[in-house]
This record gives sequence, C-alpha cells and structure tokens, in this order.
Amino acid sequence: MNHAVYLKLSDTTYQRFEAIRHNLNAGVKESQSRALGDVLSEVACEVINQAFGELLQKQRQNSVSNGNAAMLAESEKAIQQILDTLRKYMPWSVSFFGNERLLPLANYLHQSIRQDSQQQVYLSYAVDDATTQHAISTAAKVRDGQMGEVATSFKNLTQIVDMGVTALIREPKKMLKFNLVVDKTLNGVINMTTHMGYKRLEKLGGQLNQATANDYIEHFMTFLRPAP
Repeated sequence: MNHAVYLKLSDTTYQRFEAIRHNLNAGVKESQSRALGDVLSEVACEVINQAFGELLQKQRQNSVSNGNAAMLAESEKAIQQILDTLRKYMPWSVSFFGNERLLPLANYLHQSIRQDSQQQVYLSYAVDDATTQHAISTAAKVRDGQMGEVATSFKNLTQIVDMGVTALIREPKKMLKFNLVVDKTLNGVINMTTHMGYKRLEKLGGQLNQATANDYIEHFMTFLRPAP
C-alpha cells in the first residue's frame, strides 16, 4: 500500500497561496514574487512548527518531571534558527523572478495539496513502500520496549523528512534555475538547516528514555498515512 506524509495547512495560508496561483495563471501584470515568497515562507514555518514545535511544546510541559529540560532547550534553539533562516531566505529567493517563471513553481506545489472530507487542507508528499514498512516495523519494536531500535527509528524518520525536503524544496528550486551564485547560497542554506535538524534528531535518538522516545516516534508517525 502506498503511503504519504500529510501536514496540515491553515485555511488562511492556503487561501493566500491559491489567490496568488490564480493571479499567476490569469496572467496578471503585477509582480507576485513578494506575495508568493511570503506565503511560501509561512507554509514552511507551519510545517516545521507542526512537525517539531507542537511536539516540543508538549514535551516542555513534562520536562521538569522527566529531566529533559536541557535537551528541549537545545531542540527549541535549533528549530528557532531553522525558522529564522526560512523567513529570511524563502522570500529573498523568490524575489528574483517574474510571474512567468513563478507560474510552474506555484502549479507544481499545488499538486502537492490535498483536502479531506472535512475540507482540511494538507501539504503532502509520497513515501516509498520500503521506507514506510521499515519505519512502521521499527516504531512497533520501540513501542514494545526494544530500546535498541530507537536510533534506527529516528534514522527512518530523518529519511522520511528528507524525502519531503526533496519533494517540496529541492525539486522546486531546480525549476527556478537560479544563477550559480544564488544557487550555491541556497544549497548552503538547505544543507545547513537540514544538517542541523537531522543531527538534532540523531542526538535525541541516543538520549531519550523509552517513554519519551516513543512519544517522539508516535508523533512523527501520525503524519504518515495510506495514500488515497
């Protein structure tokens, strides 16, 4: 069975994106680069906050009793740095282009948007079957108390996250065909932010107790669902 990751988008952000995409497809003359850069930055921040921020907030409530306050502070610092970087570079990167160059990007990202029967909007990307099954089986072992599988489970999660980075950031970036200097700058930004996040997950995988490790893994696994 095919699976995909589903990350919620707020109605406001989705409507803003669709309005810009409509303008691009309608051929409006007014530049949409600033508006699109801002809304893509908001999309990225919503995704990061949903995947990591909400989890850390829940863990913060239990940090005194489980002794994870220092680890949480490190994680929160890393996530905030990633968010600040996205807010800086996402609008900047899109600002280089006219509407005709941005149209294929907007339509490409639109293809990654899904709605459920309750009209909840999601940003979605596919996960191959082998990765999915390995993630599910390893998460089940951790749930059963096999702490030796925690590090492997976190590596699986990192791999799934990186598939999203490829589908939603690396591939769209290729479509815009930046000049060499800007492309090198953006590659550096992508590499820096992903390395920071992945190293944080790797470190957590070796530090958490069973209950907390299971909470982290279960949180991330909720985003992985059978594709329709």
